[in-house]
Amino acid sequence: MKRQYWVSKAAQEHVNIVRDKNYTQINMGPRAPLEKMNIGDWILYYSPTIYYEQEDSICEEFTGISCIIDTRIYPQGGQFPDRWRRDVEFFSCIPMQAKNFVGKVNFLPIEQNWKKILNQPIFKIEQQDFITIAKTILIEIPNKILLF
Repeated sequence: MKRQYWVSKAAQEHVNIVRDKNYTQINMGPRAPLEKMNIGDWILYYSPTIYYEQEDSICEEFTGISCIIDTRIYPQGGQFPDRWRRDVEFFSCIPMQAKNFVGKVNFLPIEQNWKKILNQPIFKIEQQDFITIAKTILIEIPNKILLF
């Protein structure tokens, strides 16, 4: 299967939670978006805010990068059995303002409102756009080559 590249919107605090546990959960947990992903797909996380449902905690940064590592989609469990997860490997990065990429990647053209584009819960982007952002924010791992 052809590798796909995604942007997922989540508050920075949520990106930190899933990063520390090496899973992803899209838009509060529906299964459908996770079913569209395959092993080897990459996800770039955009955080409009620092905290969930706090409009005054503006972030507007790309805050994480992960890669799908398993085919299993599993329920969160507990009081949220209808929320689904998928295992990923996260990579260390330096968060960077999304506005720095306006006009430099195809999905953020200068003539459009970049905040509106990034307000989608999840969407696909081109490989070259992913690479442009990843190369800027990823922290290099000695002796490890990442294949995008």
